[in-house]
Parts: sequence; C-alpha cells; structure tokens
Amino acid sequence: MREPTGLRKGVEPVSVPMGMRLRAAERRAQLLGVARRLFARDGYRGASMESIAEAAGVTKPVLYQHFSSKRALYSALLANDLGRLTHELEAAFSQAEDNEERLRRGFGAYLDFVDRHEDAFRLLFTEALGLDADFQRQVTEFRRWVAARVARIIAAEAGLNPPRARALAAAIVGMAEGAVGWWLDERRPLEPRELADELAGLAWKGFARFPAESREPDVPVDPSSLD
Repeated sequence: MREPTGLRKGVEPVSVPMGMRLRAAERRAQLLGVARRLFARDGYRGASMESIAEAAGVTKPVLYQHFSSKRALYSALLANDLGRLTHELEAAFSQAEDNEERLRRGFGAYLDFVDRHEDAFRLLFTEALGLDADFQRQVTEFRRWVAARVARIIAAEAGLNPPRARALAAAIVGMAEGAVGWWLDERRPLEPRELADELAGLAWKGFARFPAESREPDVPVDPSSLD
C-alpha cells in the first residue's frame, strides 16, 4: 500500500535552480505546485510569499508577477485543484452507461484524486474552510455542483422529487468527505478502489427502499430543476 504524502509527512517542496527560465504557463504551474506543498505543510498563515519564492527558486518579484498576494495565490490554487477534480468527476460520470456505474465511477474518481493529491484534498476541504469567506464560497460551489450531479442520479433512479433528491445527494457528498477524511487519518487501511466500491454500494443500496415502479432509470433530468 502506498505511503501517504503531503501534510502528514511534511514533504519538502522541490526547488528549481535560481534563474531557470520557464514559459509563463510552466512557471505558474510550478509555483502552484510548490505553494500547494508549503500550504499543506505550514498552513495558510505559516507559509509566506518569501518562503514560497525561495522554495520555487525565484525572486519575490517574479512570484508577485504571477500572483499579486498570498491570498490571490491561494485562491488560484483552490480554483486550479477544484477545476481538476471537477473535470475528473465529470469525465467519470460521462463514461458510465447506467446510474449504478455512474455512481461507482464518481466515487472511484474522487478517491483516485485524493490518493494522488492528498495535499490538494486537505487544502480544499479542511484548511480553506476556516480561512476566508471567498475560499469557503469556492468550495461550497464545488460541493453544490457535485450534489446536483448526484441528485440527478437519485431523481432518475428513485423517482424522487427535487427537494428529496437534493437532501439525499447532500448526505452522500457529506458521507464521501467524512469517509475520505477517516481514510487519510487512518493511513489508508483500504485501497482507494475498495473504499470507493464500499461507498458506492452503500449509497446504491439505499435506493432499494424505493418502490421499483417509481424508478425511471437513466431518464435525463433538467439540471435547473435541481439547483
């Protein structure tokens, strides 16, 4: 089983030699990567622009050319990581052929992301929530998007009206975050795919209490009705 990375082990950022020339997009990506590791290790308040610049092998003016402040850097990091996770989840949902597979693929993509990017997960769902209203808004909007996608699955499979589907979807999203937090704290006692399958199975079996005749498998649902 792979050893956990990031906040738990205090991974040192990988420095780039001072003066190394990168294209603007490459430099921005490199700065975000270094900042992610420092924020995960030292927290938002503990990491400074000076320490990030030093670890990245650039001067502070170069760092400020890309990000006007530490707050702007952190906000960009949240947007970047939430965007990656959104893309991976959407890809997983779109590749499924039915609702059960859609749910399993969604949990699988979520666990795969956390397994590969523990630093990002901890920044998104722990550190960011206690820092700033704008950071909280970014995470909240992502949670709403995920819940809306899950609500569409629930409404189509169980034939529930939008409020009931949204309530169950919010519960499933909370269940996933709680289980992943436990999984990381316990040093990954299960493989990511195992945990994903357990969570998907638990959620899917919950639909069994609804009468079969009320279900309309894979009927498209207007997303606007679930917002």
